[in-house]
Parts: sequence; structure tokens; C-alpha cells
Amino acid sequence: MTNTINRAELTGIAAALTNKYTKIAMDSACSLSQIRKHLLFPEMQRAHIHSNLLEQILSMIYASPEHICFYKVKAHSGIAGNECAGAIAKHSALHDGGHDVHFQLPAPDGNAYTHLC
Repeated sequence: MTNTINRAELTGIAAALTNKYTKIAMDSACSLSQIRKHLLFPEMQRAHIHSNLLEQILSMIYASPEHICFYKVKAHSGIAGNECAGAIAKHSALHDGGHDVHFQLPAPDGNAYTHLC
């Protein structure tokens, strides 16, 4: 089974990197640890269930012209982006096909998830 919470978290990281974000805050110590392990010991991670996704993340990190900074934050501590991510995850969990829902256009400030927070 590959549809795991960890995969969802890693997919969120990949989405942030795809959109050229360089400062990424998350409440997942597991995802941070997996990225770090994949950076330091790639040969040991080849059989990891999410190795393809981790390799995608690393290739985006290596290709970035700017340094990528990851920050570990406490869950449910009022950090806007983290709260929005939680709202999206909750919406997906409560609605069949929630992950296929088309969200509204971004707000004027560029935040595509303002309406869920």
C-alpha cells in the first residue's frame, strides 16, 4: 500500500518545491528525516516505499538556484500554512474523492487555500 499519510506529506513538500518555495515549514518529523536520510545515504533508501517521490524531491532541491530551508513546526500551533494544510487533509478525509475537489482560485495574496482556513 503506497497511499499513506507520509506519502501525502511528501507530496505536499514536492508541490511546494515545484512552486519554487524555498522556505518550507512542516509538522512531520518523519518526512524531514526521510529527506535527510535520502540526501545522506541514497543507496540505503532505494527500496523505500516512497523512493521515487523522495528522488523527485531531491532532484528539485539539487536543481534549485537558491538554498531550500525546511523548518519543523509544532502541529496545530496557529501557523497559517500548517493550519491550511490540516484543513485540506481533513476535507479530503471527510469527503469521498475530497482529494479530487477543485479548489477556488487563489486569493489576491496568492494563497490558494484561504477559503479552507
